[in-house]
Amino acid sequence: MLNRRRLVKTLHAAAFLPRAIAAHAATPHVRLLIGTGTASPSTSKGIYLADWNLKTGELGPRTLVAELESPTWLALSPRAPRLYALSEINVGRVTAFDLRRNSSLTLQKINAQTAEGEGPAHLSVNTDGRSAFVANYGSGSITAYKIGKSGALSAPVSHVQYTPVDADPVHAKPHAHQATPSPDGRFLLVNDLGSDRILVYRIDAGSGKLTPNSPAFWQARLKSGPRHLVFHPNGRWVYNVNELDSTVDLLYWNSIRGSLTTHGVPVSTLPAGYPAGTAFCSEILTSPDGRFVYAGNRRNETIAALDVNPASGELLLSQLAPHGGKTARHVTLDPSGRFLLVALQDSNGIAVLARDQRTGQLSDPLHTYPVDSPQCLVFTT
Repeated sequence: MLNRRRLVKTLHAAAFLPRAIAAHAATPHVRLLIGTGTASPSTSKGIYLADWNLKTGELGPRTLVAELESPTWLALSPRAPRLYALSEINVGRVTAFDLRRNSSLTLQKINAQTAEGEGPAHLSVNTDGRSAFVANYGSGSITAYKIGKSGALSAPVSHVQYTPVDADPVHAKPHAHQATPSPDGRFLLVNDLGSDRILVYRIDAGSGKLTPNSPAFWQARLKSGPRHLVFHPNGRWVYNVNELDSTVDLLYWNSIRGSLTTHGVPVSTLPAGYPAGTAFCSEILTSPDGRFVYAGNRRNETIAALDVNPASGELLLSQLAPHGGKTARHVTLDPSGRFLLVALQDSNGIAVLARDQRTGQLSDPLHTYPVDSPQCLVFTT
């Protein structure tokens, strides 16, 4: 039986119970989607899912949620619970999925379309969720799609095949490596490593079709190899990472004209004196607060941390953090911003590094989890 003191304590604890339940419910159930390469010798079968611990940076068991051939790039729709996966195969393919959230998370296939190119490398969904874009690295082309209300991809609405831009042997073969919508969704920026250019297109909001912008491109340095870019959270600065000379360009974006202008000088992501042509950048990203930029160094096997000048956007290399594996194909931050994850394509694992949110500095690897040929990491709730 309850005495008076015990009854008061019980009622006091019970009063906090709804708040505790609400706090627990407010904590998002965060999951990581993992795109993999499935070609031999990899034993991966497609897209994998794992629970993510926001407090400890630990990854749960990896389970197969969609059997798919080499889904090496994944893109979430910003407007609906849908996932789009790019199969990096000879004749590329894009597959649309509904995300079904229940006690777990399942992927329900909607449809698939051809990428109309070979060896696709990147896929993006526009900011309004109504169009999607593929960069075909192998054949040097881009393809655009309209996304219907159901999330289904239309047949291609635009396809642009690139050709050599001049007689220089370096530009003999185009290699479209990324297709990135502008923050307002009006323009598409395409990194063509094979021409040392970032091309710009206008996006028709209704149809998703592309038309060349004027000016049509930004010209990078010869043999720099523009691979990927990221917009700063302010929408005015663009950081372009070059695969071939391992540098980052700061570009100023004119959202009215759709034009890029070089600002300052390129910043190396490698140690001073590092042998040229022996390391190759991969991914680039900014921290949520825009104070730091991170880039993956393949062969050098580090993550470059760069400080952002808040007035000009200029970069200063502040750290080269070893990730403990081989070939950082993809790099991303978790939703808390406290951890950085690295997809280690050639050592078959995912490395987790802690991040100091005040200084931007990275720790040595805290955890490494086995996954065959991980190539793209995407968080979802």
